Amino acid sequence: MEEYNALDMNNNEFVERKEDSFKKPSVLQVGVLFSLVVVIFLYLGTRVQKWNVNYGVLITEFGLILVPPIAYLLIFKYDVKKVLRLNKPGILNLFLIFWIIVFSLPVIGALNFLNYWVIKLIFGKYEVFQAPISTESWGLLIGIFVIGVSAGICEEVLFRGVIQRGLEKFGAVKSIFITAFLFGLMHMDFQRFLGTFILGALMGFLVYKSNSIFCSMFAHFTNNSIAVCLTYVSLKANEFMKKSGIKGVENVQNGDIFASFSEMSQIELIAVIIVYVMIFAFSIAWLYFLIRLFIRNNNKREIVPEREEKRTTFLHFAAFIPGLLVIGFIYVMDILRMGGLIEQPVIDRILRAVGL
Repeated sequence: MEEYNALDMNNNEFVERKEDSFKKPSVLQVGVLFSLVVVIFLYLGTRVQKWNVNYGVLITEFGLILVPPIAYLLIFKYDVKKVLRLNKPGILNLFLIFWIIVFSLPVIGALNFLNYWVIKLIFGKYEVFQAPISTESWGLLIGIFVIGVSAGICEEVLFRGVIQRGLEKFGAVKSIFITAFLFGLMHMDFQRFLGTFILGALMGFLVYKSNSIFCSMFAHFTNNSIAVCLTYVSLKANEFMKKSGIKGVENVQNGDIFASFSEMSQIELIAVIIVYVMIFAFSIAWLYFLIRLFIRNNNKREIVPEREEKRTTFLHFAAFIPGLLVIGFIYVMDILRMGGLIEQPVIDRILRAVGL
């Protein structure tokens, strides 16, 4: 009986590995795809978003981020369903993912706070990107669709769908973290890179364990939609406080957390720190518990990717260089501007000279 069980286990393992041994994108191909999307995103996406923010984001997401990977899979005749992991996510998975994202927010917020603190130490200031949310009627729903739905679908197809698949030859862990690193870079915001990187790694983990890209899509949608809702509520609260003549709104509205802290008394500051530490510890505990449940629920869904023995040459990795150079150029311009080494008009002229 024990021999039969062992044989059955080996057969199941063989079936799982056989199912995973289909044609996958190569490192060279995903490198070319990444660089292509970065270039068209910066050269075309920024222009359409200046024309109209909401329509521009939708055109960028669906036209410039989603179309290239889908076209690539179809042109080179890949099995789209298998490459993208178009498998049912499961109701319990979606329930767990929602709460995983909810309890990950304080953790990611702490990482972003640390990121801001380092930036402020270096440059004496930091900048917070404000999502284009309107407080008018339908503003919230439009924001959720533009920032939550479109990004959740399009960016996940590119990163967790195609790029992570192409990097799986190095193993699951490396493919998840390299993809998360590229995901963080492409957001063009080094001031929140740490939080974005961890979020990308979390979504890559969810996809790998569940063998369904719909899990990362739902996680991405949930994270962005919660952020949109919080921004909307914050803007509404600021409008109310301004109309009511309440002072001290400027620091909150400009996102200057440290300026707000400096106005607090020592007791108030200690109280805020204690409360946030308690929230952080509570969130970490629940996050650990929920991730363990998620892993247990997906034990039979996870498929271990095959490792390739053949070495990857530098030429394959070189395909990422054009995209990384363009991103690096944008980051350098931001660093020089924030450091006061170059004035904004000079940066504008440089960007125009290179077509950005």
